[in-house]
Amino acid sequence: MLELAVRKALPDFELDVDFCLDNGIMAVFGPSGAGKTTLLHCIAGLAEPDGGWVKLNDRTFYSSRDKVNLPARFRNIGYVFQDYALFPHMTVKKNVLYGVRGCKGKDNRYKLSVLEVLEMLKITHLQERYPGQLSGGEKQRVALARALMTEPELLLLDEPLSALDDGTRVQLRRELKELQRQWDIPFIIVTHSRTDLRALADRTLFLANGKQYRQINNGYPLFMYERG
Repeated sequence: MLELAVRKALPDFELDVDFCLDNGIMAVFGPSGAGKTTLLHCIAGLAEPDGGWVKLNDRTFYSSRDKVNLPARFRNIGYVFQDYALFPHMTVKKNVLYGVRGCKGKDNRYKLSVLEVLEMLKITHLQERYPGQLSGGEKQRVALARALMTEPELLLLDEPLSALDDGTRVQLRRELKELQRQWDIPFIIVTHSRTDLRALADRTLFLANGKQYRQINNGYPLFMYERG
């Protein structure tokens, strides 16, 4: 379970969010500049909150009271960046293996093989290609594969479908839902798309100017939600 209550001062407002997430997919939805990506960074350890706490499965990642701030590399959180952040000079296979040096078992082997992950995401045939030779949907799958190779306890995805054409978006929505079901860990997805929100989210966190709003009906207009 992810538990957090964080505050962080931004140039125009203060991010102030608290929630618990047990499993499933939670969408973080709101206008540009609402603090959505900053929230992901605070969870992942890429930004330090000004106060509060972040816990995952009873492990404290951040606590202002106890002066704890665990580095990102020790949090076991997968992160798929909006621009995918693939290394152009590395093949798909090398991109997927990047950063998993610390995720080997006692026998010095990776707990998951790269082929298992490539097969799971249907990109085995791409393993010797370079990012410049891939479509947007293929790049997205490679970024997901790299995040999953670390066997994360939580997966964060920042606008994962924003750069894709409509047909690829529909296909990847289905694949993300199935992937979460198979992996059985919480996913947090930042999105601006109401269609992606309806298709993917088991829960929704609405942000506006750093403040969170709680859903009170089954509609989707952002400001028909009260502070939660």
